[in-house]
Amino acid sequence: MDDTNSTPETSPAVAHSADADRTEVVASTPTPAPAPKRSRTRGWLIGGGAVLAAALLAGGGIALGAEMADEAADLTTSSSDDRDDAGDDDASSGDSTGGDLSNLGTDSADDLVAMVDAASAAGEGEPTSIDLKRDGSAEVTLEAADGAETEVRVDAGGEASVVSSESADDDGAPQYVLDADSIAAIVDAALAEADGRIVEIEADDDSTSPWDVTVLTAAGEFLELDLDAQFAVVSTGTDSDD
Repeated sequence: MDDTNSTPETSPAVAHSADADRTEVVASTPTPAPAPKRSRTRGWLIGGGAVLAAALLAGGGIALGAEMADEAADLTTSSSDDRDDAGDDDASSGDSTGGDLSNLGTDSADDLVAMVDAASAAGEGEPTSIDLKRDGSAEVTLEAADGAETEVRVDAGGEASVVSSESADDDGAPQYVLDADSIAAIVDAALAEADGRIVEIEADDDSTSPWDVTVLTAAGEFLELDLDAQFAVVSTGTDSDD
């Protein structure tokens, strides 16, 4: 009996099998795909597109801002023109609010009578009101027996022209009118109450105080007076011109 331990021989079949297994493992392991190369052309296109978009946005913003600025300027100019036109209208109309009042009104009953007579010759009806303007003109209202009203403008030279007219209504003929006698009495009573110039006289059908008078005082205030049928002052009110 041989007690010597012999080294076992490696079986060729076993060795071949191990090699084969390693080969299969290597073969089955997927080979990493190469990283795709970044296209320079695509990068240029993207970068160029971004720059172009930024330029368009900037240009659009500038154009939009310029357009908005132009519109704002137009609105400002239009508003300024409107205010200038309104100021011109006020100045030409010569009304009793604002502006130079140095030539507004009169303290002469004869001046008022002359204006009323000129208006009566140009239109139909009896004079029921006269409103003096800063440019020396006056607007006179005539009321006919059927209630129709006519507005007549009398310029500083005494020339009268019809401005407008309204058809007849149910009011009928006026009870109080501005003839020479009533104008003289109104002027005397009003200027005895306050030193100044007559700006407006209006007659209405109120028997308690049918005469309404506005006097521009030396202090630049508009004093409103109500006179009764006998031309006595029954009430006063002050409206300062701002």
